[in-house]
Amino acid sequence: MSWRLGFATAISLAALIVLACGPSGNSSIESGSGTEVIPPATERPAGLDGFLRLPDSVEPIAFAWSEVTVRRATGDLRVGVLVADSGTRRTRGLMYWSGLPPRAGMLFVWEDRQPRSLGFWNRNVPMDLHVAWLDEDGTVLGFSTLIAFDEQIKRPPGEYYHVLEMPRGRFEELGIGVGDRVVIPQTLLPR
Repeated sequence: MSWRLGFATAISLAALIVLACGPSGNSSIESGSGTEVIPPATERPAGLDGFLRLPDSVEPIAFAWSEVTVRRATGDLRVGVLVADSGTRRTRGLMYWSGLPPRAGMLFVWEDRQPRSLGFWNRNVPMDLHVAWLDEDGTVLGFSTLIAFDEQIKRPPGEYYHVLEMPRGRFEELGIGVGDRVVIPQTLLPR
């Protein structure tokens, strides 16, 4: 194991501990029917870091691990997410990741609650991705496809607040579509 992979693993574990030891130990988000409690994820999936193919010349960036619940007509589904919650993490995104476990993706959240309209690209990402553009409450507004290593910017169908990326085809496999709602733990959202 290279020192960089060891360093990245140590930083990831530290971030996970901080995330899991939040003020209440639970996360909640307001909904029309009351408060939904989403406990923070406690473990990264075994083998997750095996999907990262970081070149020696690139510094590692640690991503916290959490979970979201997707509310679908066919029932709720838990999805693990790498959390891109800073400028550095959002810029790196899924660069150098060759894949992800079956129920995993990357969640992009920002430090403020403002609508956004900027597009995404797939620079240095060796896999095709689907991007789910999410409204403020996590409702899926639409999808875009990013092709491996493509630097063409794909624009959202309108303004969005959050983004969930998964390997291409994964949303369809899991039965996630437009209008479904991604419930994000409150601890991941700006206050």
